[in-house]
Amino acid sequence: PAKDNSYPELPAFGLELKIPQEFSQLEYFGRGPHENYIDRNKSALVGQYISTVEEQFVPYPAPQENGNKTDVRWLVLRDEDGFGIMIQGLPTFEFSALNYSREMLSRKKKSQKHTTDLIKGEEIYLTLNYKQMGVGGDNSWGARTHARYSIPAKSMHFEFIISPLEPGDGYWESYK
Repeated sequence: PAKDNSYPELPAFGLELKIPQEFSQLEYFGRGPHENYIDRNKSALVGQYISTVEEQFVPYPAPQENGNKTDVRWLVLRDEDGFGIMIQGLPTFEFSALNYSREMLSRKKKSQKHTTDLIKGEEIYLTLNYKQMGVGGDNSWGARTHARYSIPAKSMHFEFIISPLEPGDGYWESYK
């Protein structure tokens, strides 16, 4: 980054992957079961949660970012036959797994002003983040995120392991 700190803050540091729709069975060890963000996670307890990708979506009146989970140690996505992937944090990460991309949830799309206007994507949009900025708005909807929940533009390091899973291998059992 520039020495004068002229780079803008980052909304998130991570990546978005598209995976086949069949991998809709979801299990993770982290904060949940409801969505949570670094400045909104005190009521989300660390534990093991089992759900589906479809159940991760929060139907706000207007399309927007949703479904994030923090302090995740591992995540498993699998199909009905038990094939899938496991993502292990080194040590933790944040994720969302939705049937909608960030672009689909953007308020910039004029054809999608309401959640009911959304058309389910053909893939699962899996976002893996080292960190995502907080929601902010703790004293009004326009209030900025507190500095401790922001992400300054600086060098960062993010590691995780993605492993394949086969039916009945129970690979992730040792992480429960």
